[in-house]
Amino acid sequence: MDPKAGGGGEEDDCVDSGAETGGSDYSHLSSTSSELSVEEAQDPFLVSIHIIADPGESQPLQEAIDKVLAWIHPDLPLFRVSERRACRRRRKPLKGAQPALAVVLFLQEEYGEEQILQLHRTLQQPPWRHHHTERVHGRFLPYLPCSQDFFTLAPGTPLWAIRPVHYGKEIVRFTVYCRYDNYADSLRFYELILRRSPSQKKVDFCIFPIFSNLDVDIQFSLKRLPCDQSPVPTDSSVLEFRVRDIGELVPLLPNPCSPISEGRWQTEDHDGNKILLQVLGGCLSVCLGDQRNQLALPQTQ
Repeated sequence: MDPKAGGGGEEDDCVDSGAETGGSDYSHLSSTSSELSVEEAQDPFLVSIHIIADPGESQPLQEAIDKVLAWIHPDLPLFRVSERRACRRRRKPLKGAQPALAVVLFLQEEYGEEQILQLHRTLQQPPWRHHHTERVHGRFLPYLPCSQDFFTLAPGTPLWAIRPVHYGKEIVRFTVYCRYDNYADSLRFYELILRRSPSQKKVDFCIFPIFSNLDVDIQFSLKRLPCDQSPVPTDSSVLEFRVRDIGELVPLLPNPCSPISEGRWQTEDHDGNKILLQVLGGCLSVCLGDQRNQLALPQTQ
């Protein structure tokens, strides 16, 4: 945690966010795999999120995200906010609807409760708004009260939560909530996209290690929803993955995949979440090198 960083909700029987895995032995695993190139294995930006805001709203949303991420690392550009051309008319979300995408930040307990509570207060200020308070199997989780809350920035954007890390490193975890019947297919889909297997795998939850250094882990996870719950795609947010060999990948995907710009392709997972595939090429490798310099990450040969 970087200590320099500085709406009304409801209680829901929402599924466990996987908070119990924070600080587990899996947080020490590296994302390196023998099947991956050195550059892929050391890419902290293999997974990112692109948020589309209404006109005039991108700057405050980007600043709010950057301020929260600064608690993990002051230069961690995992989120990019851009603007659509015109405001969209939105339908009122159903009560108890479960957004399909969440971001969970695991912060070191050794910094003290006050530091975590300070970040929690930041998430209670506009443009952040409280979404729901988490209960698992009808009970509240045995952590700090603030670690049961979920927040959001705007309609159609991911949920955000903070959790204490009992030991190990601080973690940025992207979580996709999957329909019960689609969980196994979703697991195979993201294994194909990420070109790696999960480091931790349960019947209803798995974690893919994306990047690991001495200070922070970046993870991607899937969470299976109960039979009576369905994830709602975040229509103003898109997961973006850096990939190679797009020609080999496209025929293996379950849904149509088409180019939307030079170096970018779009497809969907089994639950209808839009996915951007960024083809890693020469100019992107240069950008990756620049970002590694900002993070003081190891350079590839």
